[in-house]
Parts: sequence; structure tokens; C-alpha cells
Amino acid sequence: MDICKKIWFVNRINFGRWKNDRRIWIIFFFVAILLIQELRGFTQYGLDTGEKCTAYLLALLFSTPSVSIGSMKMLLYFGCLLMLCDAPFMYQNTLYVVLRSRRNCWWMGECLYILLSTFLYICFITLISTIVILPVATFGESWGEVARNLTYGLVGMNPSEVVAKYKIYLDFPVDSLGYLLPLGVQFYTFFTVWISFLVLGLIQYLVSLVSRSNFLGFVSAGVFVCLDPILGLNTLPSSLRWVQIFSPVCWTCTDNLKMVNQHNFLTIPVVVVMFVVFIVLLLLGIWWFSQRVMITTRKDD
Repeated sequence: MDICKKIWFVNRINFGRWKNDRRIWIIFFFVAILLIQELRGFTQYGLDTGEKCTAYLLALLFSTPSVSIGSMKMLLYFGCLLMLCDAPFMYQNTLYVVLRSRRNCWWMGECLYILLSTFLYICFITLISTIVILPVATFGESWGEVARNLTYGLVGMNPSEVVAKYKIYLDFPVDSLGYLLPLGVQFYTFFTVWISFLVLGLIQYLVSLVSRSNFLGFVSAGVFVCLDPILGLNTLPSSLRWVQIFSPVCWTCTDNLKMVNQHNFLTIPVVVVMFVVFIVLLLLGIWWFSQRVMITTRKDD
């Protein structure tokens, strides 16, 4: 019980910095603006036509993007990396925290903070996207007319003209739209995105801890984000699809699963096992190096 209290103490100290950390609030603010900007076209189209759209939009936001640094999925991932860019969280009171909690409880508390902060981040994304689409939302088992019309088109309707008029730049995952129910895709996307956020946060933490450079930690996690559109390309040869097993960001899109596309390599059991392997290896690395790193502090802004 004492160990749990010490771990929670470290986690509480990190969350306590949010009150004065303008960076965190700016990230959440711009993510909200970004989601409103990108999703309002779907809502307006639904209002103009009287058609409904599924409220479960995480699959839309985290579908495999084009090779562009400005794609929604990549921006949301980089928002998470920026939120954790100061890992390991060594501030003016860090030495006091370590002395009070001891090193083992210190690094476990820091990892708990990464787990909970990424959970809050994906919950925030889910909440804002649901609120934006709410005027035309359907919570049933259908993707809704908006999704199907914009994906497949209708007689006498030119989807490209609709896209241009309403400034709709996001694409629904085509394979998932035809084979899976939106609620199931929502749950899968929510948990895989959350755990991928966690994995990238732990990578940042470990690399920064070892190299003593927050920049290197950010870059090392950013590599996985930048690889996603390349590994998710439809033009990627089937013989190379197995490479996706090493990129946790690729696992978040259901279109990359074998159940909807037989040319793909990933299955849900493989994704679960690989997440466990990644997390265990990263935690072992953090434990090993946290016992040997010299604790230095920096002034709070």
C-alpha cells in the first residue's frame, strides 16, 4: 500500500504542473480547433441534406493518411508527443520527489502519468469529435448516409464537388465501412490509439532518459509517426506488409487488419501481443536506466 501511495504521489506531482503549464493547455486548445475545422464540413453536409453520420469518428480521424505532415492522424500524434516532450519530467522539485518516493516508485509514477495523460488526451479527442458531429449524429449500427455517400457516391452526385464545397479532406476507412460496425471500430481504434500513445510516450521517456536529450526522445518517437503513411500505402507490395508489425501507429487503422483485407498481415491477436512486447521491453529499459541515471533538475518556467 505504501508503494502505491508513493507511485500516486509522483503521478500527482506531474499532473499538478498542468495548472501552470501553458504548453498543455495550448495543445488541447489547438487540437479542439483542428477537430472542429476538419469535422464541421461533415456536419454541415448532413444538415443541408438531412442525412445522418455515425458519431463514432475515431476511425475517420486515425485512418491511414496520405504522405503528408499535415494529415489529421499525424497532427494528433504529434500533439501527444509535444504533450510529453519534457519526459523525463525533471523539474526543480524532482530531487525531492525521488528522495521521498525512492527511484523505483519514481519511474513507475512517471510511467503511470504517461498512461493517464494519454488516456485523457484520447478521451478529449473522442469527446470533441462527438460534440462537433452531434447535430447529425446517429449512434446506431449504421455508418450513416453521410459516410456512405462521401465514400461510394450516389447517382447524380459527384463526391469531389461535395468535398470541395464543404472542405472535407478526411476519408472514411473504405474496407472497414463495408465489413465492420462503427461501434466495434470505435472501440478498437480508441484502445489501440491510446496504447500506441502510451508506447510512443515510453519511447520518448526511455530515449530521453538514456541520451539526456528531450529532442532525441521526441525524434525517436516521431519516426514511428512519420513511417505510418509510408507503411500504410495501398501500393506497398504484399511481400512487405509484414513490416507493419514493427510500427504501433499502423495498428490503429482497421483497414490494415487482415480481416478486412486479405493482402494485409496484421491480426488483432498479433496487435495485442506486439503491444505487450513493446510495453514490457520499454518498462524493463526504463527500470534499468532509471537506477543508473544521475538526477539533474531544471528550473520551472
